[in-house]
Amino acid sequence: MNLLRRCGDTLKATHESTTEIKKSKTRRKRRQNKKALNPCFMAKKEDDSSSVSSSNSLNAKNYSQLLQAFQETHKEANRLTLLNNRLKGMNNWLENRVKSLEEELENSKTDFENLEILYKNSSCKCNSLICENCENLEKKVHYLVNVGDG
Repeated sequence: MNLLRRCGDTLKATHESTTEIKKSKTRRKRRQNKKALNPCFMAKKEDDSSSVSSSNSLNAKNYSQLLQAFQETHKEANRLTLLNNRLKGMNNWLENRVKSLEEELENSKTDFENLEILYKNSSCKCNSLICENCENLEKKVHYLVNVGDG
């Protein structure tokens, strides 16, 4: 966040300094046109070029700061892209795994119900799924087991 704030401040400063440079160049040209007529001001031209070079060095510094911030941001964006792609792949694999486990659970439930029906019907010779005689016999077995334990 600090990096972005610094970049914003640097961009703002660069824009302001660029605007100021353009304005000062325009003013300087006007002054030079007036001074060109007067030879007394000829020595002053060297001073003007030094202010331009200092503003150029300021622009170079701002540019290097912006470039460094951009490179850091770009590097971080590439890292996050790779991480995002890896996590998407893992998410897809996990979703497929969940689907296959849900299908396996449904198949197991069906198999269990079928086995339960077969078990109930194996002790009984009747053809119905629910046999009153079998239920009565199971109740008697539980009663006898409880009486024998007690």
